[in-house]
Amino acid sequence: MAALPVALSQRTRPALGTHLAGATVDPAAYNTGSYVDAANIFDGYVGLPLAKTLEKIYIHTGAFGTSPPGRMTKLAPLGCEFLVSVAPGKGMTPNERKTLANWLAMLNSAGLTYRVVLYSEANNQAFRDQQTWQTYWSYYAPTIKAAGVPCGYDPGCSYGAIARAEAFFPTNPSPDELWMDYYATSFRAGSRLETIIGMAKAIGISAGMGEWGWSSGNVVFNPMTIPWWNDYCSYLINLAGKGDLALGGMYFNGLAVGNPSYPRVDVIADPNDPRIPGIQNVANAITAG
Repeated sequence: MAALPVALSQRTRPALGTHLAGATVDPAAYNTGSYVDAANIFDGYVGLPLAKTLEKIYIHTGAFGTSPPGRMTKLAPLGCEFLVSVAPGKGMTPNERKTLANWLAMLNSAGLTYRVVLYSEANNQAFRDQQTWQTYWSYYAPTIKAAGVPCGYDPGCSYGAIARAEAFFPTNPSPDELWMDYYATSFRAGSRLETIIGMAKAIGISAGMGEWGWSSGNVVFNPMTIPWWNDYCSYLINLAGKGDLALGGMYFNGLAVGNPSYPRVDVIADPNDPRIPGIQNVANAITAG
């Protein structure tokens, strides 16, 4: 496979920001088909330009198109950067790897500001043992790096998955960044991030929050409460204050795919939502670093 020259790709791509406080906003959460309108609604409610600063997008197997995703083309002119989760096929064929390389080259040519994580939350359900995951990582991560794009590891960090998140920390090659998906429900259940952040520090890479919010899809109790939310936000603020979230972090304001009984559980629906002060405080702490 002909790899994109690293020097060229790094020279033509815009510099990536750090300490970015963002939000991933699902247009369906606000009954609109416009990414910009959805971002404006959310940012208006929380009083900060989060959704126009950094958003996470998800590209699944078979979804690598020939032009940039609409979320990127609509929000990039507003100054938005992106964390892109790519999930090329588990069959690990040369054609799938070439498709990934071509897709990244296309994004580079479009002048978009983005970084990549390989298969967000791979440790949750998609890969059940470390060796299978490591083989997959070793097959595709070099292609991402060859495009001059940071290749991050982004595990799910729920109470039931945090041990696998640590065990699955990849090598050969090492990740360039650590992003963590970690919700208040995970905090309440007892999951903590110090160990996995320590693993990132040990190899000299920075960390950030790929997803943070009120409730993940599978929880061991119901409901989440504001006192627990406030404690969770204080925990994230403390991590940010220690420099442990130097990459940034995104509040997840989307419909909960794994929670059909409460699909809008993470959505900020009005400016009086009691979670907003916590969102503001965490975002400000991330920005301050």
